[in-house]
Amino acid sequence: MINEKNKDVICAAPWMHLYIDVLGAVKPCCTQDLKYGDANRIGVYSDTRSIIDIWNSPATVEFRKDLLDGVKQEGCKFCYNQEKHTGVSLRTSLNEQYGNLITESVTPEMQIKYFQVSSSNLCNMACVMCGPVFSSDWYDDDKELHKDKTVLSDKFYKITKETEEDIIKNIINDELDLIYFTGGEPLITAYHYKLLDKMVSMNIANDIKLRYSTNLSTLKYKSFDIIEHWSHFKSVEVAASIDMIGERAELHRYGTDWEKISKNLHTVRFDIPNVSLQPQITITALSIGYLPELLTYFIDELEFTDEETIHSNLVFETVALNPQLLPTEVKQMYTKKLESFLENTKYKFLCESVIMSSVTYMNEVDKEQDFHLMTEYLNSLDRMRRTDWKSLWPEIAKLVPKNNLKIEVIDE
Repeated sequence: MINEKNKDVICAAPWMHLYIDVLGAVKPCCTQDLKYGDANRIGVYSDTRSIIDIWNSPATVEFRKDLLDGVKQEGCKFCYNQEKHTGVSLRTSLNEQYGNLITESVTPEMQIKYFQVSSSNLCNMACVMCGPVFSSDWYDDDKELHKDKTVLSDKFYKITKETEEDIIKNIINDELDLIYFTGGEPLITAYHYKLLDKMVSMNIANDIKLRYSTNLSTLKYKSFDIIEHWSHFKSVEVAASIDMIGERAELHRYGTDWEKISKNLHTVRFDIPNVSLQPQITITALSIGYLPELLTYFIDELEFTDEETIHSNLVFETVALNPQLLPTEVKQMYTKKLESFLENTKYKFLCESVIMSSVTYMNEVDKEQDFHLMTEYLNSLDRMRRTDWKSLWPEIAKLVPKNNLKIEVIDE
């Protein structure tokens, strides 16, 4: 129950939502570090027989109790930061849609309305702000960067067959309202298509909404045609991970073929019934100064208007790419550029939240003393990937100190 004591803390997630990541961890949501339990180890413990048992694990019960009591959670800092800078977050969105499902019970019956699954880290890109947990294509670079401190011991990770079946048995039913596919890259993940086929065969697809976090590099997978699959569902939201255009996009989301991505964006935008395109921009030290070019592309090429939504995520945790590391000279130049764009765009409402939250966050704290972390990190990636970030961001590159030529391994 939302009240004055807990309104700034409480979240509907632990009453109606689950997230299962590529390692089998069951969590309240994708931004939380709290782990309810391990779906991949079901059966190993005598008292954990299914996801239903994890739903009311001791960690889950304590989390619900703390939220009801208005106790601020360290693991919820991503949403708190988003709310501070943009006014909205996953927490506020879930409360708006599902807040009526919050009860005083700390052991409610499991009836999942919104389910998110990252069934595999299989991915065909290695975005500069990502890592091997969410992208198999990051594995070799991560080994080179961190030597004996690599994050993962294997390149490919996915949930177990047992977890796959447990999801189908206990979560995929007519109570489900929305399923959110993340990755890795869900459109090249076999289990994603298995779940779609299962929902169609159960005759519940018409009542279920789909959402995707996807790089939109392909609309086909082996013999599967995603467009045909989508036609069976109530609606489909494609939260395409697009941060920049052209060559900068190809470096920022390494593995991008911009011409192909642009073609797929046009297809999703204009050619598929019941599918909406809602771009998800990740705002880093590299992408922040080129938001005007990206937003102009959305407006001119994809015909976005003030009636629609563009989402954004500010980079808080990827230390080396935090916009607050930028030199003062660059911050001032970017601030002027972004504010001028907002003043002159024909769709101010569409762009205002993205632009103003970015400008505010970038200038909120001066971390220029850590600028070297960014340049050393990007230099390391250049060496491994044979890219050249300095040629694409000359306004930043010219401020790299002459003695900042070494390539060092950094831990984020």
